[in-house]
Amino acid sequence: MHEQFAFMYDTLFDDVYRYVLFKVGNKWVAEDLVGDIFRKAFQRFDVVGDVELDQQKAWLITISRNTVIDYYRKKKEVPYGHDPEVFGYGEIVLDVSNSNDTKQECLEQSLSKLNPQEKEIINLKYIVGLKYSEISEMTNKQEDWLKMKSHRIKQKMLIFIHRCMGGVNHA
Repeated sequence: MHEQFAFMYDTLFDDVYRYVLFKVGNKWVAEDLVGDIFRKAFQRFDVVGDVELDQQKAWLITISRNTVIDYYRKKKEVPYGHDPEVFGYGEIVLDVSNSNDTKQECLEQSLSKLNPQEKEIINLKYIVGLKYSEISEMTNKQEDWLKMKSHRIKQKMLIFIHRCMGGVNHA
């Protein structure tokens, strides 16, 4: 069991860390939360130890979402009437390799213009790399709705990025 957990940890650590960092925007907080997430996962690893790695990933991201929700609730930063599942994203942090500063800045600006639900979908699909079926299970949204929403978000971001880049096509 310890070897299986170590393999899962080594394989999925970066995905969990990126997810949490994207949510909280602070690397020290993210590191603390990721430590808590893997501690919780280790304590309950018998539940998923023998399933496929994709299923373990979805399970870990669910633990991550709940841990981030708890973090914001404890800090009492979730205003009344806001959904704690999509709260966060105060400061978007990305590490896009092979990208110049202008493209990076435009990408971050376009992400900052999305609403919390849209940021959550982008995070789960493109930062963490979950399948639509896994996101659907986590968020209680239909797969078809998620696919359409994801497509619309990408189109919205393309418009923002195009405007940011001065309307010039920077392929």
